[in-house]
Amino acid sequence: MFNKLHVIALVLSFMTTPIFGQDADTTDFEEVGGNEMFTSVDLSYSQDKGNTDFLSVYYGLSFSVLGDVGPLTDTEFSINFSRSDDKLDGESFSDDQSLTAQFDLWANQRISPFLFFQQSYDKTIGLENRMNAGAGAKIGLFKGFSISYAFLFEKESYKLSEISGIDSTLMTYYYYEDFYEYDTTYSIGTTDSSFFRHSIRPKYKVKLFDGNVVFDYRFYFKPRVDNFDDYLLEHELKISIVTFNENLSVDFNYTNKYNARYDGGGIINPDTGMDYLDTDINTSLGLSFMF
Repeated sequence: MFNKLHVIALVLSFMTTPIFGQDADTTDFEEVGGNEMFTSVDLSYSQDKGNTDFLSVYYGLSFSVLGDVGPLTDTEFSINFSRSDDKLDGESFSDDQSLTAQFDLWANQRISPFLFFQQSYDKTIGLENRMNAGAGAKIGLFKGFSISYAFLFEKESYKLSEISGIDSTLMTYYYYEDFYEYDTTYSIGTTDSSFFRHSIRPKYKVKLFDGNVVFDYRFYFKPRVDNFDDYLLEHELKISIVTFNENLSVDFNYTNKYNARYDGGGIINPDTGMDYLDTDINTSLGLSFMF
């Protein structure tokens, strides 16, 4: 039965649910040695054999410390790691990883400067590697609502195919339609680039019914500094509901990620011969047990 529950994660959570990148929730911590500490580990495994050959592995780690560091008061350091690897019939359809670290000054104040670093990849969209590093600040505007801005240096590497524009090896792709054969030649290669990016993130988070329901919505707009037509849009929604047992909660997660570089098609996935799509949507429903 466990193999069929692809949407249910086996969660080993030492304290509470994981935090998002670029901004951490600083509530519900454990006080250790004068500082408040948060740790969680997430594990998920699912496999089918037979008519369906399916394998799904996910694991993640979140760690945060909140307190005073010398003369710096109300500081927070957080680090988050996640890894997903899914295969269907031996072919990869989900292969991504993210490592994020952030240092916030005056984390619980109305204005909070921060330093940010992220190393990630997502091979299903051709992203072989992306590094972001920079600084920014968060401003609380009214209860539950805040907005943050970060100025980031970015290095990224994409694996892709285009009809023209990349000097590398050539691939011939054949397909059949109405008994006619077409021969289209694509150029396959890896593009590497370095540039600066803006990151603007409104966030609305509220706790309802004595904290038994948490609603957390975040929206990211990330244009390149030198070209606003090349941008990323990311929506993140998380709803957590405590059940009859206060240590057991139901978590609903929704993400919607748009990449403007793929808008209009013409950039080919060399593994499938099809255009990369500009939008990826993920919806998951899981259980979290806290102890």
